[in-house]
Amino acid sequence: MTDPAVISLMEEIRGQVETGWRSPGPIDLRAPRARRYLSDHRLWSLIAMEAVGSSLRPELRNRQLAVTASLLRIRSTAAEVLALLGAEGIESRVLKGLATAELDYPDPLRRHTGDVDLAVRPEQLDPAVRVLRSQGYRDHHEPFSPHLRYGWTLRSPSDVEIDLHTRLSRRSPLGDHLFRGPGEPLPGLGGHALAAPHRLVHAAGHFMIAPPGSRRLSGLLDVTRLHHHPDLDLEEARRFAGLLGIESLVGAGLRMEAMLSGRPNVIDHLDTWRQPDWLERKTRLVPERRLLLDHLGRYREVPPGQRLKYLPAWLVPSRRQRRLLTAAARRNTLRLVKGPR
Repeated sequence: MTDPAVISLMEEIRGQVETGWRSPGPIDLRAPRARRYLSDHRLWSLIAMEAVGSSLRPELRNRQLAVTASLLRIRSTAAEVLALLGAEGIESRVLKGLATAELDYPDPLRRHTGDVDLAVRPEQLDPAVRVLRSQGYRDHHEPFSPHLRYGWTLRSPSDVEIDLHTRLSRRSPLGDHLFRGPGEPLPGLGGHALAAPHRLVHAAGHFMIAPPGSRRLSGLLDVTRLHHHPDLDLEEARRFAGLLGIESLVGAGLRMEAMLSGRPNVIDHLDTWRQPDWLERKTRLVPERRLLLDHLGRYREVPPGQRLKYLPAWLVPSRRQRRLLTAAARRNTLRLVKGPR
């Protein structure tokens, strides 16, 4: 974000998304960091063809065709999973990119997503997993922790990742909060999504809760598109975020987007939201992860009935967490040795 080419590129894409691609371009794709930024944040599909020079259009077309092929495979898998679960009476809600793409973008193929995210009721998670396994879906090699009871991950026979969620985010409680409303129908997939204010909560909250370094601008741009939804109600979004225990983090995500897009009315409304606490400011709202504090905050994610069972795993970090902690310690040591520049 310190590279002028990346900053300019981000602003141009955000402007296109904000205006519905009514006045695209010009966008310069020649800088290597800008091109890497597009790939890392899954933004190639958001660029209008007429926004780039004629010499770059063949490459852009090829990249967008590859994204479209992937999206069609993912959408086909999502429709199959929804049909399988529906036939067994298992209610679900389509989350994240697939839902936002169909309901909030002028063309669902504009929004690049990499997997299928579905919410199911906690008591229906095991039946949903059994149904999919019976159809050849296999467990992912890194399933969610059973102590966190966050959900389950599988892969389809066509190698599409399926994430079944029992909570909207890591800080949310278990329960039927996501199913109290009828949701919005998705004609192209055959399922239902969350209502617009609840999709806004998920988009902003997921962006902030994701570890720094894994946040994608595409998720924040979902918030930009949702502001055009006729049924968006910020007060309902606040109520829902408070019910899930993530009001402060959702508000931080909304504030970031509002400052980028120039929404003074939204910023004024957010002044009445709960503000992030000390631990959130030191872990979720900093550019670089404070891993020790982040590990301390992870205990918040555990459902109350599982905290004693999770205690050994929390006290003894996993192999991946130990690797991250060791790398962070080395970086800090190197920084101290070099001293201030």
